[in-house]
Amino acid sequence: MSTIEELKAFAEAQGLTQGQLAAKLGVSTATVNQYLQGKYKGDTAALDAKAVQLMARSREKAKEVKQAFVETTSAKNMLEICGLAHALSDIYLIIGDAGLGKTVALREYARRHPDVILLETEPTYNAKVLLQSLCDALGLSASRTNHEMMSAVVDKLKDSERLLIVDEAELLAIKPLEILRRIHDLTGIGMVLAGMPRLRANLRGARGQYKQLYSRVGFCHDLRDRLPEGDIAQMCEAVLDTGEHNAQLYKVSGGNARRLSKLLRGVTKMAENHGGEVTTRMIDRFAEMLID
Repeated sequence: MSTIEELKAFAEAQGLTQGQLAAKLGVSTATVNQYLQGKYKGDTAALDAKAVQLMARSREKAKEVKQAFVETTSAKNMLEICGLAHALSDIYLIIGDAGLGKTVALREYARRHPDVILLETEPTYNAKVLLQSLCDALGLSASRTNHEMMSAVVDKLKDSERLLIVDEAELLAIKPLEILRRIHDLTGIGMVLAGMPRLRANLRGARGQYKQLYSRVGFCHDLRDRLPEGDIAQMCEAVLDTGEHNAQLYKVSGGNARRLSKLLRGVTKMAENHGGEVTTRMIDRFAEMLID
């Protein structure tokens, strides 16, 4: 099979459009179109090489150990908190340092409950962007004014008994936070705001001036700065099928789920490359390379 035929089969299997394929190859869509038709007049050998490298990378990624959701004690607690906020229509907080599995648990709750609205905020989330994102999530047309969007969102959510989860909510300034409070007041839906520890301080205000906002919070679950050793052990065993390295991985990960995930990906790949099992030496070597 020629490289062109292989690439056609690859694109079909991956469900890639010519535009997506072009982006992965670093060329224009027109170039991909001509290449796939055998009409490309440029450096065909160079494009062949790019195609071969792309397909090889894809095969390597397919071999990676997929880390499925592990329902640790901390994850169960977060799922339960989401469930309570959902059922009781309250505003709950989940706070903790980066890398403790907040986002993974929130996505899992949203996956299990299709009526959940999950927003993963960014530093660009001002009041307008927040309302536009809510409109998009609810299938509403984003209007020109914040007032029109707010009215449409409230009408859609009122008495719906849905849950709104906002991840990385510490990035929100006071105005977007006030909009969320008002949506809660007017619609009666539950909310979970999750983020770094400063989220709680943001809701209070530096001088306690946001009492109207903070008073709406019914409960705050603080994950602190690391996961329990038992949680890390569960996650290790889910990937490695052994508890042999639990203590070492807890030590080098510092109880951080994100760091552990990187460690597990790295050492399993290293073990595969060496045709053997994960060893203590591999864990130490990869841990030394990770950025704290």
